[in-house]
Amino acid sequence: MRVAIHVTHEALYKVGGIGEVINQLCTSSPYLSFFDKTLIYGPLFEYIGSPSTRLGKDGVVFYSSKDNYDTKNFSQIFKPFLEKYNIDLVYGERKIVNEFNSQKISTVEVLLIDITRMKKEIINYIKFLFWEKFNLPSDKYEYNWDYEQYFRIGIPYFELISVLYPQAKEFIHFSHEYMGIPSLLNLELHPKFNPEKHKRFFYAHEVAPVRRIIENLGGADISFYNILKKCSQKNLSLEDFFGSQEDWYRTPLVKLAQRFDKIFAVGDWVIEEYKFLCPEVKKEKIVPVYNAIALNHYTFEDKIKSKEKIEKSLKIGWSIKKLDVIFTHVCRLVKSKGIWRDFILLSYLDKFFQENDIFGIYILLSSLIVTGRPSDEVEKMTKAYNWPFEHKKGWPDLVGDEIEVYKLTKNFNENSRNIKALFVNQFGFSKKKCPKLIVEEIDTIDLKIASDIELGISIYEPFGISHIEVLPFGGISVHSTSCGVYFFLEKTFKDSFKPFYALDFISIGSPLTLETLKTINPNQRKALEELCIANNALKIFEKIPKTLKEKEIGFNQISEFVDKLSWDNVIKTCFIPQIKSLSSEV
Repeated sequence: MRVAIHVTHEALYKVGGIGEVINQLCTSSPYLSFFDKTLIYGPLFEYIGSPSTRLGKDGVVFYSSKDNYDTKNFSQIFKPFLEKYNIDLVYGERKIVNEFNSQKISTVEVLLIDITRMKKEIINYIKFLFWEKFNLPSDKYEYNWDYEQYFRIGIPYFELISVLYPQAKEFIHFSHEYMGIPSLLNLELHPKFNPEKHKRFFYAHEVAPVRRIIENLGGADISFYNILKKCSQKNLSLEDFFGSQEDWYRTPLVKLAQRFDKIFAVGDWVIEEYKFLCPEVKKEKIVPVYNAIALNHYTFEDKIKSKEKIEKSLKIGWSIKKLDVIFTHVCRLVKSKGIWRDFILLSYLDKFFQENDIFGIYILLSSLIVTGRPSDEVEKMTKAYNWPFEHKKGWPDLVGDEIEVYKLTKNFNENSRNIKALFVNQFGFSKKKCPKLIVEEIDTIDLKIASDIELGISIYEPFGISHIEVLPFGGISVHSTSCGVYFFLEKTFKDSFKPFYALDFISIGSPLTLETLKTINPNQRKALEELCIANNALKIFEKIPKTLKEKEIGFNQISEFVDKLSWDNVIKTCFIPQIKSLSSEV
């Protein structure tokens, strides 16, 4: 029996890119054929609902120690560990349904561990062993609960999976980002650990601390990736140039991933970033394993219907003469997404739209509240004012960086004529999430189906799944060459038409010296960004499918390539072969 174990913070709910990757893996036919069982392992953040609903609406609880809830006599298996470590466990299974293809369904097992009252003497002892064996100074980071909880869940990891799957002949462990690294390292501390039976993979969805550096560099990606290239030529590492990054607990954890069998990098830049951080890593250990998209069968008529539904909803807030082009940007609201670049590009495109009597709408679906604003709070806003066409500062509306994004939106709308922007600060686009905006049954997927262009001009984007979700429906992706998806698309469409356009901000900084690159300020960067966008805006405009005929042509052209973009294809041709190259069933 071959068991896959994913260690993650998204064991119950998909709140970001990692959850999306896990969901797509676990509902893929090649993945399900390769693995006999899948366990998702992580911390128990809170006790929600009743004992039987601890694993959410799609979950079935077999066992919850704190509730004395046991449907299958698991207490006999787990009781020794509860007493040994003073922990509590919730174990069961949950159903995963692929949101883009409801026919793709799978059931995974889930084990959540409550380590809030774990015995301190055991924690301190394991921390000593980690210092002794891995040179990891936990005392520097234990004040940070994020570090502490992922360290603690690793302590009983080997014993728990061993009693759960005594018949397993092979374990394939995936640490999604830094969260699973202590668990996978802890395997080495056990006398019964057999490296032939346990294969360990670090799933690098990014490289700490690269995002932090780029977001704080005045020159952002323009500076960082040119610094990376120039430093590599001089055999200088990231820390040689930027100084030690060990103040952040994620850095030493990610460095220790070198001990694992393979590092799966979601993009080519991630490979270079990891080598920049850890020049000593064996080059063959890091391999690209791109993200992909889920596929379902949609017709061009479906695209038109989705567009009409969205247009009907938008007319509530605006008097729209006609709607030729729909721009979308669905993302987390973080600095690395480079949302301000969208508005620079849209300002240039607005002039071309005016000249050609074309009208467009830009829908930005992004929120700082990852679980979404509750429906009762949304109801208050829609009754008080015209949300989301208008916004107010303060909860339940604009908070944090949402305030600045709305300023950009409002300023753009005051100065544009043929393109208007709508900022929806909500997690999800549906009648339940946006009751006044949505006039009939619409879901977030309708945005993807109807979209003509998905913007993703990020300053740091290890991959960018959202960027390519519009492609199967005839939309195009406009992104930066700082995005990992750029490399995936270049390889996929190397000898054919290209349903994407990549803005190369990085090349603008290539003539600059290392010292100049490090000292670029935000105003200088914005001038460089505007220069790059100005030089490319007309080409992007020409690439946009503007008429019904152009949209239909694009929809038909992509059909012969979509299988190459699918999760099934990536898992079958890359993900599984990498595992097979290392694993030998014992």
